Amino acid sequence: IGFAIPLWAARVDERPPESESVVVQVTGEQFAWNVHYPGPDGVFGPTDINMIDLQTNPLGLDRSDPAAMDDVTTVNQLYLPVDRQIIVKLKTKDVIHSFGVPELRVKQDAIPGLTVPVWFVPTITTAEMRARTGNPEFEYEIACAQLCGLGHYRMRGFVTIQTAGEFQQWMDEKVQEAAEAALNPFL
Repeated sequence: IGFAIPLWAARVDERPPESESVVVQVTGEQFAWNVHYPGPDGVFGPTDINMIDLQTNPLGLDRSDPAAMDDVTTVNQLYLPVDRQIIVKLKTKDVIHSFGVPELRVKQDAIPGLTVPVWFVPTITTAEMRARTGNPEFEYEIACAQLCGLGHYRMRGFVTIQTAGEFQQWMDEKVQEAAEAALNPFL
């Protein structure tokens, strides 16, 4: 205990610099995971509780703000590049949720009113894991480990670990879609 706790605390407290990491916000709510990427400008666009629409804008992202025009959002699907430092900034809209990806050895509670960072480095792509397990349907699952309400069993999300090129291609497509949606909100 004398060695373990100080070593663990040093590991947890020493986050990598955001400038060298992929930073993403994940906001839990009953019963979904809302994922928010900052886009190429590296700035998360502002959110406004009055702009929340559970079907079209669950985070209340203000797309009229220039910082938000290139932001990418998904629900229950987190895309990440392999072999990069990842910082997930956890939030919650309602109750305590627990962001857990067992295969990545990641588990952290999201507490109402706080932004809780957790960091890790994924080392095996989803495609590689499918080959290793012999399961072509394998998905890294985001599971909520808190009993967060009657629909808790539905609170499942998925992580897709991609090569750097695949991730960049996915991000470029989503940034383009976000920019088009910001310029033409009625389409």
